[in-house]
Amino acid sequence: MVRVASRRMRPPRGRRADRGIPASREGRTGPWDQSAKLAAAPAKTPTRSYVVFESRFAQDLFCAVPTSLPIPVFLTDAGWQFRGTLGKRGFRPPGFRAAAARKAASRDGFYLFSPPHSED
Repeated sequence: MVRVASRRMRPPRGRRADRGIPASREGRTGPWDQSAKLAAAPAKTPTRSYVVFESRFAQDLFCAVPTSLPIPVFLTDAGWQFRGTLGKRGFRPPGFRAAAARKAASRDGFYLFSPPHSED
């Protein structure tokens, strides 16, 4: 009978020599790492683009509608005039506040605003 010397098996330390795979979980990457990185990253609010109309009868009254929403019917009649698209590099009429526009657009579908008046 041949006796084989018994060696105690230990888990590999560091990188496994045969495949170059880290022995511990800290060195490994996988889908669990990606989701943790995404959860830890600060959320960026996407910049919205708006279609801006100006009232023909009320002085300095504007209406902004997000491009992702349909244009309300009242803006298509003769009382409103298209002024342009407001976005990253578009024109920005005075008095437009992005946070208020997001809130109003999510609630009503549009944002009415007017520029601040300076008293002379």
